[in-house]
Amino acid sequence: MKIAVIICEYNPLQKGHVYHIQNTKKNCMCDKLVCIMSGNFVQRGEGAIADKYIRAKWAVQNGADLVIELPPEYVLSTAKYFALGAIKTADTINAEIILSFGSENGDVENLKKSAEWQESEEFKSLIDEFLKNGYGYAQSYSLALNKLSPDNAELLSSPNNILGIEYIKAILDTKSSITPYTIKRLGEYKDNEPSNGFASASAIRNLLFKGDYDKISELVPYSVFEDIKKLSLSKILQSKDKLFSVLKYNMDKKKALNCHGVKEGIENRIFELLQSSDSYDELMTRLATKRYTNAYLMRTILNIVLGNNFTAEDLRAKDIDFVNILAIEEGAKDLLSLFKCKVISKSSDIKSDSLMSRCDNLYSSIYTLPTQKGMQIIKNKTK
Repeated sequence: MKIAVIICEYNPLQKGHVYHIQNTKKNCMCDKLVCIMSGNFVQRGEGAIADKYIRAKWAVQNGADLVIELPPEYVLSTAKYFALGAIKTADTINAEIILSFGSENGDVENLKKSAEWQESEEFKSLIDEFLKNGYGYAQSYSLALNKLSPDNAELLSSPNNILGIEYIKAILDTKSSITPYTIKRLGEYKDNEPSNGFASASAIRNLLFKGDYDKISELVPYSVFEDIKKLSLSKILQSKDKLFSVLKYNMDKKKALNCHGVKEGIENRIFELLQSSDSYDELMTRLATKRYTNAYLMRTILNIVLGNNFTAEDLRAKDIDFVNILAIEEGAKDLLSLFKCKVISKSSDIKSDSLMSRCDNLYSSIYTLPTQKGMQIIKNKTK
């Protein structure tokens, strides 16, 4: 059986995502399409606007056959480990796997070559040199690209190209038999600028915060829009300050020191500024430096709140011992027999002290929302 895999967050699912799903099924000539999706918290380090079961339902309603959860220890890390966890999860499927991802480049062979030379010691040493000079990882990566490959630096610094390269590097590192395939993103729309009927998920979130539902209705499938209209905007907007309150109450520098992503004394800086800040946004503004991206800071705060003590070595060494099924199309139940590991379809079967359970409990607490308790079977896909 040939399975196409898409790694996603769908926060929210928009028409560009639907284009990707449809063209993956058409171009890859796959038997089924599986989405590996981040859970209630996304890689940027914040809660998704809708819980993981709602977002998984959107995927199945718009063309996916099965949605499984990307383990949160990989989601709440850098692009490198996000990609590694996704590839490890895809490799639990006992089938011929094609990984389909969107990119600004649209040329998988070009991205493969870039992945290979970025694994060179010269490139790694150059990044280390910039890091030692006080630059953050993202900026060090960009500077190294500019120095070693100025002609390709702008192209290879595009966010989806970077993530695509990380997927390919993870395939190489794990010696996986997965075949990478890329689809060129439609248009040149920016994060905050809808264009020609398409917009990024972040642009749609910004429209949501402004309450501009008319524009949103043009940018997402009908099934998604119907759920977005039911979201509590006030609860979404209040969630960060609820997270701030939890952090302020529970912050322990010694425990924080062992949390994922904590480095270079950042726990001391967070602790000190926490005492004199009155909101999440104020804390983030005061924490910002040229060395740390907002995404890194948000992930680190979230990892401290969750007590996520997975190390980079843990993420490299660990196996995927179970997959959590979020949603499945009614006619695709045969897919559940393809996994090489344990298959879980009820949240009650997940260990209560696991990071996945802690993420779900924190999410439902700061959004004060009940969440689904297990796999959804979607009987009818909508258009």
